[in-house]
Amino acid sequence: MNKAEQIAFSPAAAAGFCIDDFNDVTTSELVLKNPKTGQPTDIVLTLAGPEHPLRKKRQFERIRRMRKEMQRVGKLTLADPAEEEQDEGEFLAECILGWNKMPTRAGNVEFSKDAALQLMQDSERRWLRDQVKSGVEEREAFIASCAGS
Repeated sequence: MNKAEQIAFSPAAAAGFCIDDFNDVTTSELVLKNPKTGQPTDIVLTLAGPEHPLRKKRQFERIRRMRKEMQRVGKLTLADPAEEEQDEGEFLAECILGWNKMPTRAGNVEFSKDAALQLMQDSERRWLRDQVKSGVEEREAFIASCAGS
């Protein structure tokens, strides 16, 4: 056993930690940040986590399409970058389950799947898409501490 394995299995390293103290949750909130200053805003998006049924369904559909194409042509084919970008925008839009508000100069944008998709495909709001992508990929955001339960 090497030193890293000894540390990983050391009772002292695991003292006080219990896997039952943490659970995956299906949603999380993302506070949008000002893209210039990094300061939090009062805009909050609800995001679907990796265990959310809609997100899992979408990911499984994507994997099935890739496997079907691989079986059809006998090799992994790469999608066109424009198609990949569009697919990612659609995926991120589907991961947005709601928001508390979305103020624009024209007024507040009410949440809808179409509004989320429009925002994720807006080439002038790539900063917003990048924040949503980071939020969706932040695994720790979808883990809740349930110590003491």
